[in-house]
Amino acid sequence: MVEGRETSDDPLADEELRAARARAGELAAELAVLTRERPSITWTRGGAVRVSVRVRGTPDLGRTVGLLAVLSRADRFGHRRAEGWQYVWLEIGGTPTKDEDSP
Repeated sequence: MVEGRETSDDPLADEELRAARARAGELAAELAVLTRERPSITWTRGGAVRVSVRVRGTPDLGRTVGLLAVLSRADRFGHRRAEGWQYVWLEIGGTPTKDEDSP
């Protein structure tokens, strides 16, 4: 479930929100399988659904290709690296804002 977002009275907007939620949920499920971590699903200030997940260690080539395949199906995506782990995120819909590339 996506937290922090209310639907509008506009049926088209509601339909778009449901579609974004469904698409984000599908991609989150795939990321969960690949990373063995539970992704976080939130809304951005720009109205996008954001899925983010921690990637521990260095994934092998197969997992890396799988992660890139999932990320490439999003409207936007990004990556951060820290000591001992990595963090990937993707967004569906909405409008990017200046700071959306940070976790």
